[in-house]
Amino acid sequence: MFARGTRLALAAALVVAADCAQAAEDACTSLTPAAMGGPTATGGDNRIALRWLSTSNYELIFRDKVYLLDAYFLQGPRARPTGIVPSETKNVDAIFIGHAHFDHMSDAVPVAEKTKARVYGAKITVETAYKLGLPQGQGTSVSDGQTLTFPGMTVDVGLAEHSTLSRAVLDGLRKLYEVSAGAATPDQQSAEKTILAKGTFAPEVIKEGTMAYAFTFDTGFKMVWLDSAGPVTEGVRALAQKLGPVDLAIIAYQGQPVAQVQVPVTLELVKQFKPRIFLPAHHDQIFGLFLDLGVEPLFEAIREALPGTQTIAPLHRQGLCFDISKAGGK
Repeated sequence: MFARGTRLALAAALVVAADCAQAAEDACTSLTPAAMGGPTATGGDNRIALRWLSTSNYELIFRDKVYLLDAYFLQGPRARPTGIVPSETKNVDAIFIGHAHFDHMSDAVPVAEKTKARVYGAKITVETAYKLGLPQGQGTSVSDGQTLTFPGMTVDVGLAEHSTLSRAVLDGLRKLYEVSAGAATPDQQSAEKTILAKGTFAPEVIKEGTMAYAFTFDTGFKMVWLDSAGPVTEGVRALAQKLGPVDLAIIAYQGQPVAQVQVPVTLELVKQFKPRIFLPAHHDQIFGLFLDLGVEPLFEAIREALPGTQTIAPLHRQGLCFDISKAGGK
């Protein structure tokens, strides 16, 4: 048994240690998204933090600002949690939406309502957000070739194209889920149907409503984000030509469930931007729709085509910090 004085000293030491651990936790180490009240500090003005929040959702933390790239968080009763509860979000400055399908914007409106964040997207995306209840004046339509200005960074926009899957592939994936995991219960079906309605399947999303975004920070560091892996467009080529090789690219790796079919499509987009660092997106499971797609075949293809590109496989909610003073490979 410890003496009373020793016990008090040990208790005090534990409190100090806990306080130090909490103080040391920053956006690079915390598993709590900054949007949910987690830390925004990254260890300096010349660092950004990225946090993958499933599908093509990423959280970008730059200085004291928090940006969401896509907003699809409550994914249904059969899905893994993403770490974001839209009704409890606390800190979001802007939301960028790549396109208006439900699995990219279903929670944009409640997050924007809660945090007053502005929603950026193609015209059809913003129109859809308003139909879903976005407060008037809180959406901004973007177009091909446009440049937006934010504190310490600019955002260039390029018109991309959405990937296309045959109905046979989609039906096959659904049947595979039913064979392997069983059919959804009526309650699960109802919940998932509600989420499906939080977007649009209008055909113009494919060629007119899918946008690529390029973030150029005041240090010169360049990052591109593209949430669908369709054919290379003139808008994407123009964006790549304007940027030159980028420091970091986040590009979707989803659509075809067979890697040998999907790799060439995503790889061609990666090659346009010749990134120093590559992070995949949209390669994880959407229960009943898409399977988890292993990134190794894509990473091996990138290694062969772009040997100078580093590939990183992120984990949900884990912060990744990057020194943006080291732009252009310096």
